[in-house]
This record gives sequence, structure tokens and C-alpha cells, in this order.
Amino acid sequence: MTGKNCKMKNTILMNTTALVAIAAIASRPIAFDNKNGWKVDADGNLEKDAEGNPVYIGTDGKEQSVQGDTISRLNGEAASHRKAKEDAEKKLEKFKDVDPVKAAEAMATLAKIDQKKLIDAGEVDKVKDEISKGFNEQIAELQKTNEGLATNLDGLKLETSFANSEFLNTQVGVPKSMFKAEFGKHFKMEDGKPVPYGPDGNKVYSKKNMGEVASFDEALEIIVGSRPDKDEILKADGGSGSNSQGAGGGRGTGRRVMRSEFEKMSPAQQSETSQLAGKGEVTIVD
Repeated sequence: MTGKNCKMKNTILMNTTALVAIAAIASRPIAFDNKNGWKVDADGNLEKDAEGNPVYIGTDGKEQSVQGDTISRLNGEAASHRKAKEDAEKKLEKFKDVDPVKAAEAMATLAKIDQKKLIDAGEVDKVKDEISKGFNEQIAELQKTNEGLATNLDGLKLETSFANSEFLNTQVGVPKSMFKAEFGKHFKMEDGKPVPYGPDGNKVYSKKNMGEVASFDEALEIIVGSRPDKDEILKADGGSGSNSQGAGGGRGTGRRVMRSEFEKMSPAQQSETSQLAGKGEVTIVD
């Protein structure tokens, strides 16, 4: 074999080897960095949590589970709103040629004509006003009573939520009355349920279930955790909550309360603080 042919053979062999190496690299699964977006494994398959829900990684690197029915539920709500709008438009279609002002005038005239059989037309408006006044007063009284009952019921539901709160009962180191007075303002009763709102006025959403409003206890953890004085609110042992992050672990055996603050408390708050002091959870200092 000539030197020229040998050199050509070597060149072909090198090119073939390079192509095989490139093909081998291309056939390997591409690893995903999982910095933002749906969490996937090395093969590009969606990773799921213990309940079988896909996991989404936010721009802050935190993972959130998305329940399987989230998209279908939102689509269902949109379809329901669209149908209600279409039904309303169909009902209004039959009245498109009616002049509201003329219709009201005609109804008033007919009413007076019917009543003229009993009283003179000049007295009709006076009689109607007296009757309306009596009914309006009764309706206003009933509305006032109902509003009072609804307010009392909402207050009772919110009070029950605080009383049954595991977070408040196990992780909070300040008197319950003080805690409820401070954090009760972050909840509004909507459709009979306490809905959490943050200091910015927006609803508090769950860090565990994407797109869902936080539960009562999770909302308390989030709101307390965002405060600069959270270490003074939580118990010294830091509790065991998912968001406590050992808060309060470096404060010794309990929370310190200045005597000047203690003297400003209501009698109920002073009594509760004294009980905590007796348990060693609070220390009153001068």
C-alpha cells in the first residue's frame, strides 16, 4: 500500500471514530437542571410527590405540588361563568325593544286607574307612600337584626378557628388573647369561612398546594414567619412547624416581657401572662 493510500485510510478511520463518539454523546439522556418549571428526572419524565401530584419549581427554587384536578376545576368554573352570561343575555333579548322609562310610566298609570275604584287618584300616591314607609321600616329592622346575627356567627366561627388551631396551641409563646387581638385582623369571613389576608392586603396562598388559599394554621405560620419579631411570638423551643425553622431556639427557657408592657395589658392578658410565667414559659423583667 502506498503512503498516500495509507494516509487516506487513516483519515477515514479518524473521521469514523469521531462520528461514533458524537452519536454516543447524542444518544445519552439530557439532564435537566430543574431550576424553574416542571420538575423532571434525567429522562425528561415528570416527577411527582407522595400523593402522585406533579411538582412545579418556582423562580425562587421552591417546589410546589399541583393537584391533579386544578386545571379541570378552573376550566369548569370558567365554563359555568360563560353559561350564566349566555343565559342572562337570552333572557334580556326579549326586552331589547322596551323603553324602561315609558314602561315605568305605563305601570304607574295602570296602578292608579285600578285604585281609582276605591279612592280618588289624587290620594293614590299618599296611600302608597304610607304603605311603603311601614314596610320599609320593617324590612330595615329585619336587615339590621340579620346583620347582627351574621356578625355574631362570623365572630364565633373565627373564635373557634383560633381555639382549635394546633399552631397557636403548640408553637405560640405569647398569651392567646394578645395573639388573637393582633392576628385576628388578618382574616375575613367569606362564605362562612375565615380567609387569610397578608399585611399587603392580598390573600395568603399556600406554599404546599399551588393556587390554593392557605389553610387557617398554614396562614398563621406564614404571617408570623414574615414578621421581624417572630422570635418573640414563637415559643423558645421553636415548635415543630414546617415553617418555624427553629425560630426562637436561642432565647433560653422562655420569652421575656418587660414589666412596663405587662402593666399595659388588660386584666385577662395579665392573668394569662402570669400563668405562662408560672410555667416558666414567660419571664417578667424590669
